[in-house]
This record gives sequence, C-alpha cells and structure tokens, in this order.
Amino acid sequence: MRNLLIMMIIGLLLSCGSNEGGRAGLPGKVGPAGELLVVATEQQWKGAIGAAIREVVQRPYPVLPQAEDMFDLIQIDPVDFDKFWRPHRNVLVVEVADRVDTQDPTVKFYKERYSQEQIYIEAKGKTPDAVASAIIDRGDEMLSVLNTEEISRLKSNIKAFDNEVLNTELSEQYGFTIDVPREAQLVTSQKDFIWIQREMTRMKGGQNHDVKEGFFIYTYPYSTDSVFSMKWLIEKRNAVLSKHVQGAVPNSYMTTSTALTPRYEEVTFKGQFASELRGLWRMENDFMGGPFYMLTFYDKQNERIITLDGYAYAPYFGKREYIREVEAVLKTFRLTPKKKEVASE
Repeated sequence: MRNLLIMMIIGLLLSCGSNEGGRAGLPGKVGPAGELLVVATEQQWKGAIGAAIREVVQRPYPVLPQAEDMFDLIQIDPVDFDKFWRPHRNVLVVEVADRVDTQDPTVKFYKERYSQEQIYIEAKGKTPDAVASAIIDRGDEMLSVLNTEEISRLKSNIKAFDNEVLNTELSEQYGFTIDVPREAQLVTSQKDFIWIQREMTRMKGGQNHDVKEGFFIYTYPYSTDSVFSMKWLIEKRNAVLSKHVQGAVPNSYMTTSTALTPRYEEVTFKGQFASELRGLWRMENDFMGGPFYMLTFYDKQNERIITLDGYAYAPYFGKREYIREVEAVLKTFRLTPKKKEVASE
C-alpha cells in the first residue's frame, strides 16, 4: 500500500502543471527550506482548518535529539497573497465557498504553478469543517509530497555544486558515485568502507560554531534475509563504526545511541528492496552525538549488501535540515558501469 501511494503521488506530480514550455520562464522559488506558506483568513487559521493544518504539518520529524516539526508554518491573509509571496517554495491555499466545485471537499497538489520546483496545494470545500476533514484525510500524502520535493531540491542543489574530483575517484576505484558538496573531503578510503565528511562553520549568538555532515558507504557479503532486520543492521552498524570511526578523545568511537528507539521502515531504492533506519548516534567515551540516516540494499550486480549511512553534528542548531540534506546526499548514490577491458592483440 505504501509503494502504491508513492507511485500515485509521483504520477500526480508529473501530471500536474503539464505546460512544460512555460516552466522555463518561471522565477526561482523563494522561502527557507522546510517552510510551508498557508494562505488563509485569520478566522480560518484560528479555527478548525488551522488546527487540522497544524496537526498534519507539525508532526515531529522522526528521531531527532530535540523535537522539531516536519515543516515550519507561516500564515498570510489571501488579500496579501501577491507576487512577492506566490513564488514561495511550498504553498497551501485554503478556500471556503458555496460553489459547484466546492460541494465535495478536495485537496489537490500542483507542481511549479508560480515558480520552479514549487509545490502548490489547494484545499477547497463548502464549510470549514469539510476542508479541515479533507486536510486530515490527505495529511500523510501532503507530508510525503512536501518532504519528497524538499529532498529532490537538495539533490539538485548538491548536484550543481558537487565534488567532481572525488566523484571521479570513487567511480574509478570503487564503481559507484555519490554527489557530495564541493567542500566535502575523503577521510577514509578502504575496499569495503568509505568515509566522507563535510565541515562547516555557522554563526549564532555572535560566534562561529562547527557543523559536520558525514557519509559512510560500507559493503559486506549477503548471507541471509536477516541482514535487513533492524536488530541485525544496528549490530552491524556498531561493529563497523566502532572499528573505523574513532573520535579525538582516546578510546572514543561512534556507536548507536539507545536514548531513542530507531525508526525502521522497508522502502524501495533504485527499484530494489531496501531497509531505512533513522536514529541517534553518539561517541562512546565522549560527548558528541546527533541524528543519523541509514539506507541498506542488495547490490545484485556485485552480489553484496551496500549500506549508505550518514550523520549530522550541529550542537547549537536545529538538526532537521542538516539530516534532511544528509539523506538527500545519500540518495544520489549510483553504481557506475564497469569499464570493459580492451583485449590485446
């Protein structure tokens, strides 16, 4: 059912706004990542409709050290929805009216109505309660559409400014590529374990603070279907990272935190069955930690298991957008065709 829902969402997005020729002339999207603009009257916002929107959109982002909403919300009145606001990256327009097209409440999704890479949602109905019910009913789909598009935007941004030198090296030596930001560097490169890290500084409170994003790619032989279970994946993760990822403090190493139960889900990746794991990491014998995202799948071409594992470290900031970016980077992973050997004469 979940795969069917995803297919329906993708088909819907591809079918909406089919005027391909007009998209090239659209302005770029505006607004910060992870934000949804709600166009509704003050009365609608304070009533059942606003409550329904908050119930859906302010669900907690899965497994973060501190609670963060899936998306941030801002609300404006319809009379203020002008050319300044229309290109916003994510828009939800509410309309309550007694017309032929509102007798049955609807929530419709459109792509690129007023700007490039925009998600535009219309919620219509005859009464506020009817609209609120429709939003609740389509809540899971709404979050899927918004989150999928945020990941897609991040992938596009990273691809535009990726580390081509590192990508070429990985392709030639290991037979795969992954789009990582240009400033990312290779920390460890072994036959069955790759560690790439991106280090940044961000300003807060008048001071610069370190922020890190890390990406692991590790492989091992396929032995049993149990390799896709949460218990097996966590045990394997801890074994691999304790061996390869040591901290600055003596006898410190990365492991999986037990402060919150990881979230496990069976998904598809590149058309293949995969296990997705979200949880918290920590450094044993140190005070570092944060969220991680992990994706494991079977590489049929090479008869092995591949795990894509990424983490965020941002102690003075919200973690949602950093771990969302980590997920986007990992999902750019792709195997590259093996070079054919030229036979000597």
